[in-house]
Amino acid sequence: MADPTLAQQRAAIRAGVNSTRAGTGAAERRAIGQSIVAERRGESVVEDLNRLIAPTRVRRTLRSVPALGALPVARGRGNYTPPPAQGGGGIASPLEEQDYSARTFHAARYLETSDGIFTLELSPPAKIVMTDADDVNHDFNYASPP
Repeated sequence: MADPTLAQQRAAIRAGVNSTRAGTGAAERRAIGQSIVAERRGESVVEDLNRLIAPTRVRRTLRSVPALGALPVARGRGNYTPPPAQGGGGIASPLEEQDYSARTFHAARYLETSDGIFTLELSPPAKIVMTDADDVNHDFNYASPP
């Protein structure tokens, strides 16, 4: 059989296009086309934006109330009470450690290097006593490491 002619090929294409368009009616295709044109022109964008904006409310004024009488001009009076003195509490810096031997330590821990060649003994501090500028001792207690 011979190859179809160009006219026959075009007729077959036309028939295929018409068969695919048969599912959608002409009115629907026109509506789709019009919506695409309206979208290009931006007509629906303005309507969408106007829908989002709440209409401005009309401001109503309050009814006026007649004045019952004004207070006479007067100068205020009062008894001043100064705030209480801020004192006590807190730590006067600098903190200094007076006696290293007052330190206490948790049980010794041993850390080994990954290759096992070295082992380190660490004694984590449990309590350190510091003295502030007012010669008051402050204890720093530390938790035992896990």
